[in-house]
Amino acid sequence: MGRARLEKDGTYHGDLPCRWCEALIAQGGRRRPRRYCNGWHRTKTYVSWVVTAIVGILS
Repeated sequence: MGRARLEKDGTYHGDLPCRWCEALIAQGGRRRPRRYCNGWHRTKTYVSWVVTAIVGILS
């Protein structure tokens, strides 16, 4: 499991795992951490939240 650390200048260095597929993502001095390795994984997460909410309302 990777770890990214927050530096004193507000940037992240190190690796964090993608929330969807657990692939390690190099942060490379970014101001905000990347949590998904591509846009499609972020979209799938948001769509699954909406579907879960709809199913919860209808049941």
